[in-house]
Amino acid sequence: MTIEVKRPFPRNLTARAAYMVPGNPVTTRPEDAVANCYPGLELDVRNLDRRFFPGLVFEFVARADTGSPYTTPERYGALLSYVDIYDPDLQLDTPEARHLNDLLNNASQLATGDWYLDWVEQAGRRITMSWRRPDPTREDPARRQHERTPLDGLFVWRLVRSLEQGPVKLGLARRTPGAKPDAKPSATLELPGWRRRFTDASTGVVSAAYQPGELLQSLCSPWQHDFRDCACHYWASNHPDVVLGEVRPGEPTLPDGRSTDPVRGTLQLDWLRADRRRDLAGGAMNNIVKNRPFQFDHFQLNHDWQELAVVLQDQEINSVYVPRTADTAVPYATPAELAQVIRDQLAPLEMTLAIEYLYANFSVRDVPEADAARWPTMPGDVTFMRHQLLLTAQSEMLHLRWANELLWELYDAKLVPSYTPVLTPALQVPAPTPSGFRPRALAPLTPEAVEGFRFIEDPGGFIDTTYCRVVATLRRPEYPPHLIDLAQRVAADGVQHFSRFSDIKKTLRTYKGVTPANPYLRTIAVGTPEQTKAALDLFEKIRARLAVGYSLEARGQPVASGKPVGEARQVMLELNEIAESLARQGIGIPFWPST
Repeated sequence: MTIEVKRPFPRNLTARAAYMVPGNPVTTRPEDAVANCYPGLELDVRNLDRRFFPGLVFEFVARADTGSPYTTPERYGALLSYVDIYDPDLQLDTPEARHLNDLLNNASQLATGDWYLDWVEQAGRRITMSWRRPDPTREDPARRQHERTPLDGLFVWRLVRSLEQGPVKLGLARRTPGAKPDAKPSATLELPGWRRRFTDASTGVVSAAYQPGELLQSLCSPWQHDFRDCACHYWASNHPDVVLGEVRPGEPTLPDGRSTDPVRGTLQLDWLRADRRRDLAGGAMNNIVKNRPFQFDHFQLNHDWQELAVVLQDQEINSVYVPRTADTAVPYATPAELAQVIRDQLAPLEMTLAIEYLYANFSVRDVPEADAARWPTMPGDVTFMRHQLLLTAQSEMLHLRWANELLWELYDAKLVPSYTPVLTPALQVPAPTPSGFRPRALAPLTPEAVEGFRFIEDPGGFIDTTYCRVVATLRRPEYPPHLIDLAQRVAADGVQHFSRFSDIKKTLRTYKGVTPANPYLRTIAVGTPEQTKAALDLFEKIRARLAVGYSLEARGQPVASGKPVGEARQVMLELNEIAESLARQGIGIPFWPST
């Protein structure tokens, strides 16, 4: 049986761009917003539906609108706010748009009085925006009449919300102020049209009919007040938690736009910090409670919300945003040269770094082994360091996959003649030596090792500059455009890796100059192949299953590749347990032969 696999087609235009578009993540879609209803946290959906019919703008008047002059039943419903003759949907070159445009331009009666949505009709079904109930004041129950009462604006909104894409006919009725709910409308108007498509069908961009800020009106003012004491640390786009400081015009920057100052370029700041002075900026704490005393309070937010910076690409922007210039690295001359660099340098290096970081992780004590009596912070310190090391090692394994993916995509595009999975560690890694490299090493997480890791991941170092050349090459028209993103993600992750090792360096200050040295470390040494046979067998099994999976991917069989790759991941979990057990005994896994 043949299974056809189709690539997902993202609705968000930014997800299909050939470069990383500044702004919200590529996965952002309107329906994915947090509490996306009314009033909502990110937008008020009623503000979408107020323009559900091209050329007309409604306000949904409801019982809940206390303080509004329209809070009595005769004022409930969808009140016509104004006619928007400049609505872009009315300018479409279709018979329906031209007809509706003519009707609205000639509907001068809509300029006077209060007009309400009286009914909507779609697919032959008409829904009236009112209801009838018995009048209990009639003396003769047998002769009770039924009064016509307008529906609450929220009910009308829900009915409008339920309309499907396609033709819609609606009726408008002018109500006389002060008249009874069942009073006959002083005028009516019928309009044929269609339910507006709120976002472009191919790009996902919100309709140009909506003005800047319109989707947010009716929310908390300022909206940051609404987020003040939410359990944050998860509002990814509209409420950032930690950010990088602004790079001012004229200041030197790295290729990714960050400051060349190693502190300013990596120091993560609390976005809600009350003291906005740059010279006193301090790094954000690691939890909400610690940050709270230094943040804006509600009263301050109501007065100084405008001091909070817009954030793009994790960086504060307090002035006009200037797009980052593309790197000017020299492209590789041919696809063969590009493939050789990825195959012989980058992919093996990613695997070596993953192993070095894993070995360093197992060299750090676990919480039960921490000497909390002498070092009260040690349980938290070792937890933090092991977590950061494991995250970085996992990231390097992902980079190894991406490097292989670049190679098999080049093969799929017929730019190189063959593809062979790259799952062999490199012999050398970047280091501050005359040659620029050192032999690969399995070493515990000493302060010296941390400095070495920071050098490897330093923005502007060997890995970063090499990937810049890869990106510059992939920008050429002969290469598939979607490959640029893979290379850019690896380069961007390097900055995060550098920041993690910088944080580990700060953590190790507690143990500087103490006796015995480095008390947070286990006493560990590289074991023999005999001592670690079970672990080495699992390591080889991982490589073998990944090789099968990557080969299947290269042959255009992504579904079939899932099984061996999934098996490799399961074996990784088994290897982790064995490695941890050996490390407690002081034995490190000899992932490569000693040299």
